[in-house]
Amino acid sequence: MQERLSRKEFYDLVWSKSLSKITDEYGIDYHSIILICNKNNIPRPKSSYWAKLKFGKQGVKPELSSEDQDKIIWRRVKQKADLISQAYLQGKELELSIQFEIESDSKLNLTVSNRLSKPDELIQDYLRIEAEIEKISKRRGVYFNYRDNPRVSISTTKQVQSRALRFMDCLIKNLRLRGHSFKLQNKSYKINIHGELFPFSLREVNKRVKRENDRWGSDLLGTGKLAFKIDEWWGKEWQDQKTVFVEDKISEIIAKLEYLGRTNRAKGIYQEIKYRQNEIEIQKAKAIEKQMVEEEKRFEELLNIADQWKRVENLKEFISMLEKNKDLDYDKLELLKWAKNRIEKLDYIGSLE
Repeated sequence: MQERLSRKEFYDLVWSKSLSKITDEYGIDYHSIILICNKNNIPRPKSSYWAKLKFGKQGVKPELSSEDQDKIIWRRVKQKADLISQAYLQGKELELSIQFEIESDSKLNLTVSNRLSKPDELIQDYLRIEAEIEKISKRRGVYFNYRDNPRVSISTTKQVQSRALRFMDCLIKNLRLRGHSFKLQNKSYKINIHGELFPFSLREVNKRVKRENDRWGSDLLGTGKLAFKIDEWWGKEWQDQKTVFVEDKISEIIAKLEYLGRTNRAKGIYQEIKYRQNEIEIQKAKAIEKQMVEEEKRFEELLNIADQWKRVENLKEFISMLEKNKDLDYDKLELLKWAKNRIEKLDYIGSLE
């Protein structure tokens, strides 16, 4: 089932309840409410409005403009497993719907184990490479070839490495159960969601600590907090909080990946369609241009034939005049005979007849 609010209904809602109550009852965050109001020209009450109501005073309530009052501006899925309604959702609401679906998927185990048991092959590779690095580090003058030994990106101190591996193993296994895979590209692993590839990494959050008795020196030290990131540079990152850890956000992480996979794929399909349409338009334009060039060429040929016809007609008239002359000698008669034969070859209109 799907719940919908029109522009008028949303206006009534924001003037009947505070933003905190709307967030609790409808699951719309504070910034989304403001965005919806601004986008649809819906006036919002100031904070003083609710304070006045508390003391029995009536604040100023601007009227809603009359345009598009019945337009649907907000939707959400009421039931978590309602997949059909997802087709009508966008943005954060679609992402939350996917998360609800993931959390209700009985095939998944979203709880991170207290010990690493039957790790995924990617984690097994990571452990194997770590063991090789440990061995090589004890041998002087020998260096490990990281480029030829790619692994999942995990960067932590030894103190939190076990926890990091258990988290990553749980995430990878659940992604596989959701039908997704992993692809090695440019010496690094990426998550394959609906054909869209996402780099991912897990790191320990560091803090810079100033060295004692050193005015300028400082060191980066691990804090014990984990941070999981998808994409590079400005990608989305989840960090440990005071009471909520990355282990509690696995369903949210998978939902974000699936949401991005769907939207990126949809954008890719749209761009491909636009590209093909542009190619068709370009080909049409080229065909029209070619046709115009050919027609111009044929017209030039027609002008040349017309010019030739005009000259032939002038020659015919001239020869006819010469034939009337009875005093022509032998040489001029031969010239006249040759000219008549030549004109027959040049006579385009006569050849058509």
